[in-house]
Amino acid sequence: MAKCYLGIDLGGTEVKIAVVNSRGKIVDEASISQTNGYSPETLVRRIIEKARALRGFESVCGTGVGVAGDIDQKKGVVRFSPNLNKWKNIKLRNLLRPYLKGPIVIDNDANAAALGAYFLDAKTKAKNIVCVTLGTGVGGGIILDGRIYRGATGTAGEIGHIHYDADGPKCNCGSRGCIEAYAGAPRIVEAGKKIKSAILRKMLAGNMGNLNPKILQEAASRGDPAARKLWKETGAKLGVIFADLVNLLNPEMIIISGGISRANKLLTGPIKSTVLRRAFKTPARACKIVVSKFTNKLGVVGAALLAQ
Repeated sequence: MAKCYLGIDLGGTEVKIAVVNSRGKIVDEASISQTNGYSPETLVRRIIEKARALRGFESVCGTGVGVAGDIDQKKGVVRFSPNLNKWKNIKLRNLLRPYLKGPIVIDNDANAAALGAYFLDAKTKAKNIVCVTLGTGVGGGIILDGRIYRGATGTAGEIGHIHYDADGPKCNCGSRGCIEAYAGAPRIVEAGKKIKSAILRKMLAGNMGNLNPKILQEAASRGDPAARKLWKETGAKLGVIFADLVNLLNPEMIIISGGISRANKLLTGPIKSTVLRRAFKTPARACKIVVSKFTNKLGVVGAALLAQ
């Protein structure tokens, strides 16, 4: 069998584990749910149990792990993960070392997703890309000249904390006006609860407490003008940040992933029009803004390819 790598996408509620070949194709995969109650040591043992049962595991020659949070990539340490209780200054590489052969690379999950997008969506042909993950928060990873750009302390790519409005709403990071405070799922739902919509009320049987982004997307697709306006406004705000990314980095592609990306053209339409209006014309026209076709795979595939 060709060279394979083990990928671990370590989230707050689920761990995805996969054996991936050098072209980014998943050979076999597994998952663990409800991860937040485990200690780091227990969770690592469970991950290894699942990994050993995967087809192709014996040919694995390196491992990559993507973790949401502040990661010391050089030392293989999770400094802090907001999604995992008790995960502060965890020497994750050391915990994994007794069970695995080959290099073990620990990195931020958004960097892993960006690498996954580079292989799966860009097919390694576009050498300069930005991957923006839209979910509970807004994350980002940057590939420059075919390599992850991590910055001086490994924290480059925090796109969700670029400021849309310096005096805007408070963000979970402690600052104000970050784009995450406008385009993260909780804020989209919060804004959705304020709109008056007969379609939404009917869909939710009057219980707006059950509102979520998927329902807002469906309402918009059914022609609800208030829901469509909400997505248009969210896309326009994201477009302001994307225009900054275009001017600063001049990428060939910006690839959008994550649960919110399922809104697709509801978001990409206003994003693209805002970028064309606000960014320099030449880089704006050259940059393709697309929704990933591999959203559920980017993290685990990219994690595996960190080791390559």
